[in-house]
Amino acid sequence: RYVFIFWLPLYMTDSLGYSEQEAGYTSSMYELIGFTGVIAAGFISDKLFGARRFPVVSLMLYGLAVVCLLHPFLAATGKIGNILGISLIGIMTFGPDATMSGPAAQDIGSQRGAAMATGIINGMGSFGQVVSPWLVALMTKTRFGWNGLFYVFVLFALISATPMATLWN
Repeated sequence: RYVFIFWLPLYMTDSLGYSEQEAGYTSSMYELIGFTGVIAAGFISDKLFGARRFPVVSLMLYGLAVVCLLHPFLAATGKIGNILGISLIGIMTFGPDATMSGPAAQDIGSQRGAAMATGIINGMGSFGQVVSPWLVALMTKTRFGWNGLFYVFVLFALISATPMATLWN
């Protein structure tokens, strides 16, 4: 999530040729539309999966992998494709993030360990925030470029989704 929040404007100026102002406004779609992923994850979890959080998280993370795989192609079609891609990425990252750091952490930790489970999950997120600038710089400044970074996100999303799927029930 932090990679997208902090690096989308740079991606849009470097890779897509947007002006700084245009990149700033366009990248805000990640959060402005992405927050609906939190609402969708909660609704789907409660209404369709009987308050089971992990099916929703795993499905959204697998969806994130698909959207990250398609995003370079969507962005190449123009502004609408780029906005669609980053909006879907926002939905597919905000939903699992909020679910894992909130209700799923409480489900895992039970009443006695909910705070510790939440702390561990949020601590891992903070680690991601620390590592993300290094990862982005490494990927984009080498032969992989910005599109390669999106393909790394596919890998990370699949690695994250698979353990969640094992907790389906």
